[in-house]
Amino acid sequence: MRPRPLSPDEPGQIAGHRLISVLGEGGQGVVYLGEAPAGTRVAIKLLHVRAALDAESRRRFLREADTARRVAPFCTTRVLDVGAFHDRPYVISEYVPGASLAEAVATGGPRTGSGLQRLAVATLTALAAIHRAGVVHRDFKPGNVILGPEGPVVIDFGIARVGDQSTVGSGLVGTPAYIAPEELHGQPPSPASDVFSWACTMAYAATGRLAFTGTTIPALLLAISTREPDLSGVPDELRPLLADCLAKDPAARPTAAALLLGLTGDDRTADVVRTLPAGGTRDARTADGGGRDLPVHGGTTGGVTAPVPPGPAPGPRETAELERPGPGGPSGDVAGTAVRPGGATGSGGSSGSSGQPTIEGPGPGRPRRSRARRLVPGLVAVLAAVLVTVLVVLPRIRSSTGAEGVTATGTLLYDDTFGDRGNWDGYTFAPDAEGDARTTHGYEIDRGVYSIRADPGDPDGSALSPVPAKNPSSPSAVERDVMIGVTAELREGSTGPGAFGLLCRWDEEVPNGYAFTLGLDGTARIVRNAQGTRLDVAPPVRIEAPGAGRKVRVQAACRGTGARTRLTMWVDGTQVIDVTDPQTLPDSQISQVGLVARVPESGGGVITVCFDDFSVHRTTT
Repeated sequence: MRPRPLSPDEPGQIAGHRLISVLGEGGQGVVYLGEAPAGTRVAIKLLHVRAALDAESRRRFLREADTARRVAPFCTTRVLDVGAFHDRPYVISEYVPGASLAEAVATGGPRTGSGLQRLAVATLTALAAIHRAGVVHRDFKPGNVILGPEGPVVIDFGIARVGDQSTVGSGLVGTPAYIAPEELHGQPPSPASDVFSWACTMAYAATGRLAFTGTTIPALLLAISTREPDLSGVPDELRPLLADCLAKDPAARPTAAALLLGLTGDDRTADVVRTLPAGGTRDARTADGGGRDLPVHGGTTGGVTAPVPPGPAPGPRETAELERPGPGGPSGDVAGTAVRPGGATGSGGSSGSSGQPTIEGPGPGRPRRSRARRLVPGLVAVLAAVLVTVLVVLPRIRSSTGAEGVTATGTLLYDDTFGDRGNWDGYTFAPDAEGDARTTHGYEIDRGVYSIRADPGDPDGSALSPVPAKNPSSPSAVERDVMIGVTAELREGSTGPGAFGLLCRWDEEVPNGYAFTLGLDGTARIVRNAQGTRLDVAPPVRIEAPGAGRKVRVQAACRGTGARTRLTMWVDGTQVIDVTDPQTLPDSQISQVGLVARVPESGGGVITVCFDDFSVHRTTT
């Protein structure tokens, strides 16, 4: 569907975003092109009025946003915000300009040569990331691949499946020409089903024809179930891989990760790609199943799992890492970071102060980067760009069980144990009181904590520290480079997609600033709030989920590096995110720090957090 102008009965603005046109419309809702106050264009999906009246439809719609957030954002569109417009849920995500693969083939013909190879590698990279996040897309097709200016992007998680929870009701889902045969026989979709759909999509991209055809829908489904695919016209180097992916038995199909290695011509895996099942495993292994998985580290292939011969178990540093290239790599805008269990953290940027973690390069005990020894012609340049993105596939790491933190070495500006009333909002915490007596943040003097509750009635609870002051004596007195910390404890009864944490460089009047949050599901993230628009500064990281009654130490540092801001987050002493934000916040003389607890504006959730041992230190860059 081509974009169309807004009709008179459609909204002109949603969540402060001006609506420009209608990008598309489907069974769930309508997708608008919107513009944020800062000029950034976004896609806003708004649930249909009729669907918004149905609780199950609302749940499915909001599940799409939760599902998309689980996937590494490099080959998919990032979810920026979720809310409700006149009781109709909406999801705001990145806008990727460009035609879909279906439109491009229909108007410009099949993809050929290196263009087809780049498409295959990029879409497999996305699919591998989707599967690593525990998600089954369930509708991989040409219409859901956008050929954006920075490369192909996979969209539409509206019917995606996370674990054993589906965003749709029972029954057949997906687009008939791209449905895997096992689904026609009543089997639940799996990563292997996505691999089948990917192969159908690549066959269409290479030939402009469907791999399976029929004059009616029943005839088409019969062909998928019983006949061999038509792969005539598919280039020789791609045809065998697609044939393996289109096997009727899902257990006989290779995984997306194995296919990616096969396409790049890694001769360690050339003989085993066809034997790697996509139905029950997520990573490539040796043909006899006796190998072990070893992440390939470094700035060009991090995150791809390569099979190696059987051997001793990996050491403590031969474990999954999250890395990004540092200065001098493909992207100089983001400082590199590596997260490992146990708090060992390497950074591609410089240490903020002597008390901060130091840089680590390859050395004893750390595997060096593995290089592919044979590449498909025409792929060398694109692999340097595409495979770098695989390295942000999110690992799970465990934080320590105690509430230990990182020792701050800068000047102590302020601390508070909340044993008596200070200069915070001086309410007494009373979330269950009636009427005007109800407060969702305030002191609990008997417990020596400051508590915040977020719920559908008050979804974004925050409290700002008296230091740094909101109105400093002069512009030179504004404290921007700080390290803050707090010990947090979830109360029993906290449920849903809530999060809690710290604020820095905060101006509540705009609002501007950074939020460092830990979700109830263990998702750690750093979010930039610029004039009310929330954007993840770095890919979220999954760590051990905080449990009710367990104390967690959360610490954050905001440090200026010229026009940029270096942002670091620790949980229980383990550095989980370290990133340099190349964008600057709008000018403001207000730069406060504080506490936050929040739940989505729609979709339920209740979170109550008790905060203690709050501190603010001045840092140096």
